[in-house]
Amino acid sequence: MKKFLSLIVLLCACTTVENNESDWQRVMIRGAKMTPDPVLQEVQRLEQSGRVKNVVVLESYPLQIWLSADPETIKKLQALSDKNNPAR
Repeated sequence: MKKFLSLIVLLCACTTVENNESDWQRVMIRGAKMTPDPVLQEVQRLEQSGRVKNVVVLESYPLQIWLSADPETIKKLQALSDKNNPAR
C-alpha cells in the first residue's frame, strides 16, 4: 500500500510540473558584447533554479543562446539583452 501511495504522489508531482511548463516557449536570446557576458550569466543562474531549460549556447559573436522558458522570464532576458546591446 505504501508503494502505491508513493507512486500516486510521484505522478501528481510530475503532472504539476508539466502543467507549469505548458506555456513555455523556445526562443533565441542574444548575448552581450562584453566579457563576462551578463546575459549568459543570468541564463545560467536561471537554469540552476529551474526557470530556464534546454539551454544551447552557439559560439557566435555575440552569443546566440537558445532556451525554453515561460513568457515572463523570456521578456526579462530579452530586456537584459537589449540593455547590453543598444546598437542593434
